[in-house]
Amino acid sequence: MTTRAVRVNQLGYPAGWPLRATVVTDVDRPRAWALRDPAGRTTAAGTTRPHGLDRAAGEVVHTLTSPPVSGEGTGWKLVVDDVESPPFALGRAAADAYRTLAADAARFIGLQRSGTLVAGRPAGHVDVPPNRGDGSVPCKRPDCPRRRFLLGCRGHDLRGGWYDAGDHGKYAVTTAVTVWLLQHAAERSGDTQLLDEARWGLEFLLDAQLPLTDPQAGLVFHAVHDVRWTGLPMRPDQDPEPRMARAPSTAATYGLAAVAAQAARVWEVHDPAFAGRCRTVSDIAWRAATHHPVVYATVAEANGTGGGPYDDDDVRDERYWAAAELAALTGAEEYRYAMLQAGLDPIEALRTGFDWRSVVPLGLLTQALSSGWTAASAATTARAALATVGSELLATIDAQGHGTPYAPDDGHYGWGSNARVLAHALTLGAAADHTGDHRYFAGELACLDHLLGRNASGVSQVTGYGTRAASRPHHRFYAQAVDPSYPPAPPGVVVGGPNSGLEDPVAAAELATAPPQKCWIDDPGSWATNEVTIGWNAALAVVSGHVAARLSLPVLTVGCARSARPAVRRGPVRRSAGSRGTPGRGRTAGHAAPARARCSRRPRRPSTARATATTARSPW
Repeated sequence: MTTRAVRVNQLGYPAGWPLRATVVTDVDRPRAWALRDPAGRTTAAGTTRPHGLDRAAGEVVHTLTSPPVSGEGTGWKLVVDDVESPPFALGRAAADAYRTLAADAARFIGLQRSGTLVAGRPAGHVDVPPNRGDGSVPCKRPDCPRRRFLLGCRGHDLRGGWYDAGDHGKYAVTTAVTVWLLQHAAERSGDTQLLDEARWGLEFLLDAQLPLTDPQAGLVFHAVHDVRWTGLPMRPDQDPEPRMARAPSTAATYGLAAVAAQAARVWEVHDPAFAGRCRTVSDIAWRAATHHPVVYATVAEANGTGGGPYDDDDVRDERYWAAAELAALTGAEEYRYAMLQAGLDPIEALRTGFDWRSVVPLGLLTQALSSGWTAASAATTARAALATVGSELLATIDAQGHGTPYAPDDGHYGWGSNARVLAHALTLGAAADHTGDHRYFAGELACLDHLLGRNASGVSQVTGYGTRAASRPHHRFYAQAVDPSYPPAPPGVVVGGPNSGLEDPVAAAELATAPPQKCWIDDPGSWATNEVTIGWNAALAVVSGHVAARLSLPVLTVGCARSARPAVRRGPVRRSAGSRGTPGRGRTAGHAAPARARCSRRPRRPSTARATATTARSPW
């Protein structure tokens, strides 16, 4: 009988909170554990608790929960039967690492910018050969006057935005979720340092809205991507494929209605004119989606090549989300009625967690923040739902051998399972804020424990965090594993995680007999388990940032010289064509970089031009 592995959070454990770990062993009785400092001295000890078979991991395991830790520094290890865990940090060193993780996770979103110079690479898709977009992208619309693709359909200016994942597609539905997460962090905490990045994505959505002169005025293009898939590696500015704009969809339009309403609230103090524009755009998008309720994105329309379908033929949840944001903005009963009319169960939606296709939890989280007499009932209901589901998630975490809140009833791990863990972490963090119950915050920490190494692979699912961490994601630019001349993945990028559907050739060949939680491989060819996305990283930034803030960390001084945002090439500003139903945004000639990117125009706290350790607690 042997002990084979000790799995821990390889980032570390902050002071005052317990250390949770999983021990892989076939011994059926409790085993002694010891916490050892960098010099090898034992500072704490105890015994494990036999758990039995962890079916998701396919292993017999023990679990352990220490008393609240009090050590400091890096290089600590947990030892069971002479088997050592990977090293980790304790105390302030661990808390500082969460702050750094939050900043790195947010920085990756900026590195995904399209249409502007980004640190390490030229601007992509600014109509400079060999690129063939995105300044005038032909559309694929059922109502196209010529009813032909790439032959006579007028072009659309869809520069800017973010590349969603490891390819060069830009999708309205995932952009909307990403914008919402960044703005939610600002609305929830009062910190404004993520708003500049949020606005970059929001401006893309504003440009993707059809003008008032169009037969489908107010609807939003679903996506823009290549006509055919490119291979790895590929710099964005070297992509030679023609680009196509996917037909407008009701789902994308409700997404804009939601995040524009949220922006109207969040930006009111910092840029009233922009906030007013967002209020108008949100109303236009809501009316357009209501008038065109069944304009669905389909698999067939995507052609199966060049971009993901992001198909969705049930937009009740998008309507609920948009209504929740507009209700929080206006207090109008019209929107509260629309939420009820959707006929959705918010508690069941919270249990599942959110993604681009299931967005009811986002509306619920907004309602939980609502205040005022008209919003009191909605806020109370939302907070009660968070507490109910939060308690269920705590029970799930305690019942799992590797401390995860993700435990699907059928045992099947789906695409982006790590994103579900982060969605549940967001729920637990919100429950902690609204109830004051520290158990929910402990659950949020447990979610990060799982992602950062306490999982069946024993590998941190976040690049650069842990001695055994993911390092070879599926990404066309961060592709050093494919071509040494390309850069490695930056730190702080979360990969998709276990996917027992085995939906790519590498996963099918290498993981055919693996249990669900081990259906992950750190290989750039496995897009089904090892791809990255802006939405997943936004969730990681928000969750780790919330943890850092709850641990009462002072912020690093933020200013031009220390910005985590990518450098932007500047030039003379011109205005985009005024034919849209909303004002065009300023662009930098040749690079589509907005004038607002200057450091002097970044959002600031009203009291100071710089956020310092004495005035803020932001990790970003």
